[in-house]
Amino acid sequence: MSGVKRRSRLFIAKRFQSRYIGLIVGMMFFVVILTGYLVYVTTWIMFGEKLAAVYPQGLLMDIVKRVNLVLFLRLLILTPFVVLIGLVLSNRVAGPIFNIKRYLAKILTGDYSSDIQLRKKDELQDLAAEINLLVRKLRKDRTNKNTICSEMEIILQEIENFSKEKEESMIKNKLKELEEKIRQISAI
Repeated sequence: MSGVKRRSRLFIAKRFQSRYIGLIVGMMFFVVILTGYLVYVTTWIMFGEKLAAVYPQGLLMDIVKRVNLVLFLRLLILTPFVVLIGLVLSNRVAGPIFNIKRYLAKILTGDYSSDIQLRKKDELQDLAAEINLLVRKLRKDRTNKNTICSEMEIILQEIENFSKEKEESMIKNKLKELEEKIRQISAI
């Protein structure tokens, strides 16, 4: 796989990757909000009564507002990093999907000349390996069919020559050979 070139664009399949990143960011916000809520409520229930006795009521509310603002700002600062991580991770799936689609389109045109290659860290390596096995079998079958068709053309030419010479027994033998070749092609 050393011949696999590095992908130059991170956004390969925008719709898929956007949904993937949205899912990651959504999960990040969900976990942060749930964890923050649990820690926040637990902390303020446990320490709120004790702090209320030490700090005047207005000062305590000011501290709570500042803590909320700092938590929110830090969440906003982390969001671009999570989006970038999501983009890189989604590229490991979207890139191979893009390559596999392009490779299958090439196969549909009858070009079996190469195998699909993915980058080392890409996902879907197993699928690519199975596709390569399938294409190798198709390549081998096509070669076998081409060989048999060439042999059939030779037999037909021989039958034509024997018919000119009126050699019926040779024609019958060649027709049997032709039938055998047709069975071989049908078996592929």
